Amino acid sequence: CTGSYISCSKQLTQDARSRSLNVPHRPSAMSSAPPADPAPTSTGATARGRWADPLTWLLIWAILGTVGRVLLSGAVTWDQAEQLIWIQTIQWGYGAQPPLYTWIQWLVSAALGPSVLSLAVVKHALMALTFVFLYLAAREIMPRRAAWLASLGTFWLPGMGWQVLRDQTHTVLLTCMVAATWWLLLRQIRSPSRCGFALLGAVMAAGVLSKYSYVLFAGAAALAALSLPEARRALLGRGWWWAPALALLLIAPHAAWIWSHWDDATRSTLTKLRPPHEGALRALLGGLEDWLKVVIGAALPWALMAWWALGAPAWRGVSVAAPARPTPDWPGRLLVRYLLIVVAALLAMVLFAGVSRLEGRWVHPLVLIAPMAAFAWWPALGEQPRGQRRYLIAVGVMAGLLWLVNWSDSWLDAARGHADRFNWPVGQIEAQLRAAGYDGKAPIIANRHIGGGLLRSRFPEAHVTVCDIERWDAELCVQDTTHHARQQGRRWWLVAVEDAPSAGWWDAAEPADGPAATPHSVALPFRFSHDGKPTLSLQ
Repeated sequence: CTGSYISCSKQLTQDARSRSLNVPHRPSAMSSAPPADPAPTSTGATARGRWADPLTWLLIWAILGTVGRVLLSGAVTWDQAEQLIWIQTIQWGYGAQPPLYTWIQWLVSAALGPSVLSLAVVKHALMALTFVFLYLAAREIMPRRAAWLASLGTFWLPGMGWQVLRDQTHTVLLTCMVAATWWLLLRQIRSPSRCGFALLGAVMAAGVLSKYSYVLFAGAAALAALSLPEARRALLGRGWWWAPALALLLIAPHAAWIWSHWDDATRSTLTKLRPPHEGALRALLGGLEDWLKVVIGAALPWALMAWWALGAPAWRGVSVAAPARPTPDWPGRLLVRYLLIVVAALLAMVLFAGVSRLEGRWVHPLVLIAPMAAFAWWPALGEQPRGQRRYLIAVGVMAGLLWLVNWSDSWLDAARGHADRFNWPVGQIEAQLRAAGYDGKAPIIANRHIGGGLLRSRFPEAHVTVCDIERWDAELCVQDTTHHARQQGRRWWLVAVEDAPSAGWWDAAEPADGPAATPHSVALPFRFSHDGKPTLSLQ
């Protein structure tokens, strides 16, 4: 022990109390070693093998999810269809979304093709990495067993379940980057280094390039960390400027793109947060209602499961009341303060920024560390073998249930007569186009992203342009695209799936003095549909 007499005496007293209470010693904020598990028993090797299993099961879950998505349907949902269209070119920005997810999808699609397989590989790989980063973050501040519980418990957070499995893209990457940031941030607080600051800056840049709401997360995390003396000393130490400098350097090209495409980059997001034609009072009440739903429901399923699995005595917290630890350590205070800042920031957005709409999928990445915060605040939660087993059983049941429901939902929708997009007759659409003479290479003009992405996955050699029939410039888009094709001496195909365009959309492809376009229309039955059920329109 080095330092003053008082500090050494306090350290020795804490060590003696820990031994007498059989409580594993927890390192200080600047310790270079992660918290250790309790001393192994005669069955220590078996226990180590048992706690290594979560990573194996996580890998199996990701593989099953990827295979299941490929077998489920050859159709794509909206976000996935956008990716198949966007990866045709590499840009510094794509509409209202940052470019990083599209860049990753482009790399994977270069190897696997623009297909459902490449889409599923990217999504499930990012989800698996999210759990791994959460475990690494938790491992910095708690023993291995509790770290796995904190990581895998996020299966019970609504955002890691149904919504993510069904469609989302950028939110999946954002969630992964948030988890990676927590790992590097806690690691840097415990053991500061210049390399650590550089890595933190790189991940911060990746977070902003994943989704713009990362800025809210980063601000809340920084404010919570700087409010604690232990974290403040580490984060303002030598070389701290590497993190913001590297982050700004990596973000700069995309920031320049935003400056020159301001309307495209912001209009959609602002419309979602503040829908037009909504009165001030109605917007305020709607925003407060959404805020309450998000705050209450963000971690409620996990809290109920953990209460059942770990038991009420653990939540009453012997660790908080124990003489050796009269108050929670800095990790628990940091994570809880962060969550409180996020809740307050969302409320401020509703009260002062006019935000009238908050959806759970937007907020989920911000509250991802709720289970970790609970285990850090109440270390006793992760110290009960019986509770651990019940907890992991509940996690396994939820992971399997989500996978099963995701598989069966399309069949259930078909039985109810719903036109689920996973039930689109993809093979018949391709067969109809080939029967009409399409060679699989000519340029395609699609009426929506959803149809354009599907056609791109079936005809990877064709360039697909989307002239969205809901945009004011849809007909001008068709006119310009066909004009360029004519100049190059190429043929083109106009294809509309699901929604029928106006006559002007078709006529825009013909010269002004040419004949009016007459599309060929086909009504295709949905998969698993019966007589009298809806059909899919293909023109």
